[in-house]
Order: sequence, then C-alpha cells, then structure tokens
Amino acid sequence: MSTQVLIQKLNKELAVLKEDFKEVKKFLFAPLKDDEGEYRDSYVKKILSRSQRQGRFYRFVNAKDFLKHVRKRK
Repeated sequence: MSTQVLIQKLNKELAVLKEDFKEVKKFLFAPLKDDEGEYRDSYVKKILSRSQRQGRFYRFVNAKDFLKHVRKRK
C-alpha cells in the first residue's frame, strides 16, 4: 500500500473514532433529569423514612398496596 492510501484509511478510521467519542461524551455528560419531572423533597424524605423503618425490602403485590403504603400516615 502506498503512503497516501494508508493516510486516507487512517483519516477514515479517525473520523469514525471521533464520532464514537462524541456519542460517549454526549451520554456521559448529559443532564440527569426524569422525563416525568422532579419529586418534591417532602415526598422523597417521607418515602425514604418509611422504607428504612420497615426494613430494606418491602414487596408490593399490586399498585393498590403500594398506594396504601405511601398514603399511610406516621
């Protein structure tokens, strides 16, 4: 292979690597936001405190049980 062909091949490979690197940077530095919005701080604190009082694992059988658990007063 001639030098000119090797340089063209390397330039193509470098262009592909640059595109891959751009995608990786876009993924790593993208803002972490929830599509549904943000939770209120009071809700997060309430759920965390309830989960710690009942142990680390609580299994919800259905949505109704989950809502009953979340809406339960202290």
